[in-house]
Amino acid sequence: MMNAKKSKFALLLAASAVTMALTGCGGSDGNDGKPGEPGGEPAPAIQKLNFTFNKSVVTNGVPSVEFTVTNEDDLPVVGLQKMRFAAAQLLPQGATGAGNASQWQYFGDETCDLASTCPGTFVDKKNGHYSYTFKMNLTANAKITYNDQLAQRVLIRAYNTPLPDGTLVPNSNAFVDFTADTGAEPGYSRKIVATESCNTCHQDLAQVKHGGAYSDVNYCATCHTAGKVGVGKEFNALVHAKHKDLTLGSLESCQSCHTENEATPDWGNWSRIPTAATCGSCHSTVDFAAGKGHSQQLDNSNCIACHNSTWTAELHTAKTADKKAVIAQLGMSATLAAQADNTAVLTVSILDKDGNAIDAASVQNKIKRLETITNVGPNFPIMGYNKSPGSGTAKVAKDLVKDGALQADVTIADGKLVFTTPALPFGAGDTDTAFTFIGLEMCNTGTTLTACTANSTTTSMKAELAFGTKSGKAPSTRHVNSVNFSTCQGCHSDTFEIHKGHHAGFVMSEQVSHAKDANGKPIVGVDACVACHTPDGTYANGANKGGFEMKLHVVHGEQGVIKECTQCHNDFNLDAFKVKGALATSAGKYTTPITATCTSCHAPESIGHGLENMGAIVNGDYTQANQAAQSETCFYCHTPTVADHTQVKM
Repeated sequence: MMNAKKSKFALLLAASAVTMALTGCGGSDGNDGKPGEPGGEPAPAIQKLNFTFNKSVVTNGVPSVEFTVTNEDDLPVVGLQKMRFAAAQLLPQGATGAGNASQWQYFGDETCDLASTCPGTFVDKKNGHYSYTFKMNLTANAKITYNDQLAQRVLIRAYNTPLPDGTLVPNSNAFVDFTADTGAEPGYSRKIVATESCNTCHQDLAQVKHGGAYSDVNYCATCHTAGKVGVGKEFNALVHAKHKDLTLGSLESCQSCHTENEATPDWGNWSRIPTAATCGSCHSTVDFAAGKGHSQQLDNSNCIACHNSTWTAELHTAKTADKKAVIAQLGMSATLAAQADNTAVLTVSILDKDGNAIDAASVQNKIKRLETITNVGPNFPIMGYNKSPGSGTAKVAKDLVKDGALQADVTIADGKLVFTTPALPFGAGDTDTAFTFIGLEMCNTGTTLTACTANSTTTSMKAELAFGTKSGKAPSTRHVNSVNFSTCQGCHSDTFEIHKGHHAGFVMSEQVSHAKDANGKPIVGVDACVACHTPDGTYANGANKGGFEMKLHVVHGEQGVIKECTQCHNDFNLDAFKVKGALATSAGKYTTPITATCTSCHAPESIGHGLENMGAIVNGDYTQANQAAQSETCFYCHTPTVADHTQVKM
């Protein structure tokens, strides 16, 4: 391969030498080999391009860069075919007016395609080293005044055009900031957000827009600047406007994106340099120039006089900080004990911050809601959200405390909350196990827990999950190696209050863990959610694909943020399908489990073959679909993995 310093021509010479050596030996040349197949193995792909800039200068107004490109194995990459080179300069803070932030000025770009045209001078030195000299002269720009004293930037977009030997390469971005005359690092910069912060949710920023072309947020920030894009599409305005209405817990704090690390020396600009454009992109009802929603401000010169950095930071991070402080104050532990009459006794202890049990009565008036949901069969629950056609039963939903008051049939014994469920449909195997998901919502003022009133602020606390068996044996538990809740926290934050409002809200933590990883660390799974998100669906009896195997795919697909399985999954655990029955996929209609799960993302007609031919039942009746649940032949051919869910046995 060219990128590994060995051309195919060199390999052919070596093969010829071996052939001649064998010909010179006596004896038979062996039996004829089998006829070869047409073609050969496809060229392997380079997974990553690494750029190192060796020299960057502007000479008489013309930028030029010298750089080295290597692959993920640090081997030189030779033969890159197409690149776009862009040039910009950075106006420092205050240069355009008192209080104004620094601002990129985009001179323009040139696309060099060796297969067609190249405006400037591009040199491939055939050893991983490249150079490019622009055609454009920055001094000739009619809109921007070039200043050789300002920080300069050259950006590169390397296209995914294969190398001459067929090796595939990824779309890649790189940039360098430098002083015009010497190429030294400038004394100031504008690196406010790191790409890794974006990828916490997006996984690969390149997939967000522009067809996968731009994977570095610095490219976005340099291009989306005044004079290059329309008003409102400047990066500092656009990025906030796009995110402000998303109901993600991680966006409650500016520091979810603006984090301090080596890639972001200017991360603190968000609180240090307030401007009307940036602030107004989130506070969209404020018109600073007109004095609507804020005292009139015709420019940014007075912003910092009131909005100092410390105050701004506290104001925009206090909500998350207060929530964490409240959550840390209390916890729960619970037991579930099956009785001879198939009822189960649920006992809930309230714990202090050190994990010690306290008298529930001492905090009862501060509890907005303590909610429990009980079901049977963790791997495939048999109690529906509404009555299941199979067991004829629905989940047991019971509030133990609401608005500070004990609810009917709930007692406090030895400081613990106690409730006995109705008879549960215990059975053999997985249905020998019942499980209860518990949510706790507390009233608070700031970080202090307070007695509940009609207008109390509330905070959802750490959820709890309890198991109990009729046989007295160890409970069965649902797998937790498919999705770890830490991936959910990347977007939703570690204070994410799941379903708060309709429910007490569930903050998932080590408190719900019942398994550990290879390092002995508790795994926080999402398995408790099946208490409500049953195979029979939720409140709409399947019309909204409420079963857990489908619901998360449907919801996240609608958001458009989740585009790859790897963003959430660390495994698929295909063996889990061996214990599943049919799933409700429309009102009162059921589909075999593999097909139901796959079609929660993919339209049935897009799969390319008749699903019924593979043993599937699609939107059939309950009995028919359950009888066929283990007859699907999908995995005879398909071997989906997290990295490639389209993989087949070929």
